[in-house]
Amino acid sequence: NEYKSYLRMAEKVVEEKKSSTVSIKIVSAKNLKGVKGENVTTFTRVEFSKVLGESPKCESGSDRITKYNYTANIEINPDDPLSVDDLAHKMLQLTVVEVLPKEKKAREEKTSPIGQALMDLTPLLRGENSFSRTLPIQAGTTAENVAANTGQNLPQQPEITVEVSCSKPIVTEEKLSTSNFMTINYDSIFSLPETWQPASNQAHSYHATISMPLSDAVDVTTNAGVGVLKHPPDKNSDVLKPGPKAINRKYAAYSGTLGNIANVPGCFVEPYDYDSEDCDLRTPEHHAFRQEAETEKCRISWNSQRSIFLSNAATTVLQDRIAKCRTWPLEVYRTNVSNVSKKGKEEDPAISFHGIAWINLSPLLYPGVTTIKGAALIQPYVESEVIERHPNQNKKFVRSSTQSGDDLAPKEGAPQRTGSGGSRRGLSSAKKVKHDGKKGPKEAVDGSTDAEVKNQDSNVYVEARSYIVVEIKLDKPLVAKREPEALAAKVAEFIPQRPKYPKKSCGADEAVDEYHKRIGEVANLILNEYRQKFGVSDSPITNDVLTNQKKSLIYDLNSQGKYFTFKEQLKQVVVKIVREKFFKTSAFSNDEELHTFLSELYVFLVEEMNKGVSKVFTLQDNTPKPPPSLSEENLIHFAREAELNQNYELAARYYEERLAMDQNSDEAWFDYGCFSLLVGNVSKAGECIKECLAINQQHLNGLLLYGVVCMFEERFDVAETFFEDATCVHPDSCLAWTVLGLFYDSMDNDIGAEMAFIESNKKLKGETSIFLSAAEELLKLHVYNLVEMALSHELLTTPKALTQDYYLLLAKLQMAKGELADAEGSVRFATTIDHTNPEAWALYGHIIYLMGDSKTARDNYERTLSYKKQPEDCHAIRLRLASLYLQLQQFDLAKNVFLLACRDSPSSLTWLGVGISCYRLNELDEAEQALSEANILNNIDPEVWGYLSLVCLKTERKLEAEQSYKYALKVGLKDPDLLDEIKRIQTTVGFGDAGF
Repeated sequence: NEYKSYLRMAEKVVEEKKSSTVSIKIVSAKNLKGVKGENVTTFTRVEFSKVLGESPKCESGSDRITKYNYTANIEINPDDPLSVDDLAHKMLQLTVVEVLPKEKKAREEKTSPIGQALMDLTPLLRGENSFSRTLPIQAGTTAENVAANTGQNLPQQPEITVEVSCSKPIVTEEKLSTSNFMTINYDSIFSLPETWQPASNQAHSYHATISMPLSDAVDVTTNAGVGVLKHPPDKNSDVLKPGPKAINRKYAAYSGTLGNIANVPGCFVEPYDYDSEDCDLRTPEHHAFRQEAETEKCRISWNSQRSIFLSNAATTVLQDRIAKCRTWPLEVYRTNVSNVSKKGKEEDPAISFHGIAWINLSPLLYPGVTTIKGAALIQPYVESEVIERHPNQNKKFVRSSTQSGDDLAPKEGAPQRTGSGGSRRGLSSAKKVKHDGKKGPKEAVDGSTDAEVKNQDSNVYVEARSYIVVEIKLDKPLVAKREPEALAAKVAEFIPQRPKYPKKSCGADEAVDEYHKRIGEVANLILNEYRQKFGVSDSPITNDVLTNQKKSLIYDLNSQGKYFTFKEQLKQVVVKIVREKFFKTSAFSNDEELHTFLSELYVFLVEEMNKGVSKVFTLQDNTPKPPPSLSEENLIHFAREAELNQNYELAARYYEERLAMDQNSDEAWFDYGCFSLLVGNVSKAGECIKECLAINQQHLNGLLLYGVVCMFEERFDVAETFFEDATCVHPDSCLAWTVLGLFYDSMDNDIGAEMAFIESNKKLKGETSIFLSAAEELLKLHVYNLVEMALSHELLTTPKALTQDYYLLLAKLQMAKGELADAEGSVRFATTIDHTNPEAWALYGHIIYLMGDSKTARDNYERTLSYKKQPEDCHAIRLRLASLYLQLQQFDLAKNVFLLACRDSPSSLTWLGVGISCYRLNELDEAEQALSEANILNNIDPEVWGYLSLVCLKTERKLEAEQSYKYALKVGLKDPDLLDEIKRIQTTVGFGDAGF
């Protein structure tokens, strides 16, 4: 016994060392007014979950100040989440009581309460170790309180001053930086069954509960308090706007007991913005239904607020649970106000109309999001459904106090708290709530429980389309959001400096003018030849003489080669006329088309020749060639960008230009080989890889990829040679050994595969497996058959411990193979494993983008770029996000994202995007700058020429508009919408098309 006594004493000492003493000092009160007037004798009762004590009886002084100087203490254990939760949601309750003079023959003094005040102790959880407050003393029926609610000025408000301090910090600075605060705002249930009408004597009370984690071992079931069935609001009163008639929120733990004293200072029910909500009934087709339900029908109202302190452990648990179960159950039910048996004992309240609403908490995992709010439809409570959809929910409905307080959703071996007193009991002592006055639920013949059968009364929620409005707020987001980048407004700031090109213009009119001048020049030359041969004569010349001179002159010009020279002088300008005036640059399909064209051209040239005989003009084109503007890095970047957009023809052109720049580059040949494999041209891929290996015989990926090509061509002996050569040349390469093992496995060489995998594991660096590492590298090489084999080995090796990387690689493989539905399923599961990984959300966005869901893809891309940690390929995300903004006509956002892409990875496509955005925003100068930059990087993009033509049409530049339009057609502009827009504006301004 002595040993047990010492043990209990030791445990008490340890507990005292852990706990922090919170001292509550009641300093003074003033302006008190009692039954007998202003000179009163009073004391103050201090409560926190229970009565902590009463101050001495003190008289008020001449200045109407009553000095108590009384201290009460609360013991808080910072390591006990239940104790800390008390501080988060319970108030310090102060009751000022007047002591009346003792009457004759009376044994005890009579007392009369003057009023009460509530004090919030959460500053102790926000880093403050001491603070003081002066609180108004309120009584729910006093004249002072009535005046406060009507907006009248009070001459002297009774108030009490309190000082709070703690012996040691409850939340240290280190814990404070990783902790969070959650506030749950319970509003009302709307669209009730028609039979539910308020009565003067309320026979029922209404409750709403939702469970939240306090730590990794303890949950708390928060209670909204006691809900009241109310009539619809007065149509002439605007109760949802701050002001004298605004609806105050109440502290949930006191909403059913203290009346207006429980109002949260400065906290009101805010108007509903349906479009910005997160749950059900938020789309436009539901707006009319909700407006009617919220203004013309009865409702059950709480308008309460419940605060929860989330430690670092609780925050982690919350994130993990939301990632796995995105919708959380919120339970609603009705109880009788009083259940007194015939023996006079109070019984557990019978539960009826037990419903459940599923709250979507997943937006809280978005970067920067701190608030979710919405209307959730109420459905009948079915225990099996709750367990299936939310495994963390307790399998038994845990009773919440019908007065105040919360319950714990018990876990195995975890403590439990029920009732307003906060008593803690084990799981085995938890009481089962009775449904309809019956004992605990029994198993029915069909497998459903008796509780589920009896819960059919909750179908009224479905029939009436009842819904509850709830808001959940966090002080800090669960996932931090990256700070917005400073973005320059001027497009010109992003364009690199380049040497100016000499201006050179040549439209249809200029081509005709030049033809006139060349005709005049040639005519003068022929005239000089004529004068030198026949001289100048003033006498008239007969037709016969003139004919003979003409024949003689033509003979001399032909025999001396001058005729050919004159023809060559006219040839260039005639070609320009054909291109500029007739838009003819392609071959003729048949002889008839050729003869028709030549006939039209001949007539035109003869007519214009007669106009320009006397004109002379010499055009010398000495335009210097600018230095090459594209580097090898630019070309490979543009090629990858074209691959992303599945424009394989343009990508091939960039790969070929890169090879033309340097045919001795092994990487250029290798990249072209990978691209050829991507588009399915295996033979060309083999040729490119051979060129790569001819330049560099030790190129690791070249050796492996040529082995893969040989596998496709079923030359397995050659493939084995190259795979083994890769391991000889690069014996420390984990990838080489893994690929060799996969090849042996495909050939049923189990011993060789085992040997290769053992060697690969020896070379492995990092925590990932050899198969995931190989799959990631092989995906970049477009070797999908080996990727699939590697992932299969990973699945067989660790079937119960598959990581997020596995599912991401699987989704990438499925996306590359066009299996988009399967890819979406894989990436969705990956996001439940780690919802903070931007790579997962980026891949999700790419898959949804390819599936054609623009808005969902946009949301995923926005979420991806909101993370502080940026994904590897930001350029692809920005490119697709900006293009989605263009589709959705969000041109400001499109411009900003395209500019970010231009800043980090400029290309013709990014500058085209900036140009289109600026054009749509009517920023024509910036649009022209961006489009010109795009044209420099790719001068055969028909869309660039098309938008340049639009800009020139809008700025009334005829020559540039015609020339841009001509080149747009020349390089194959096919976009019907863009062509129609150009034609429409050409018709409006009256120029821009030099054709007939």
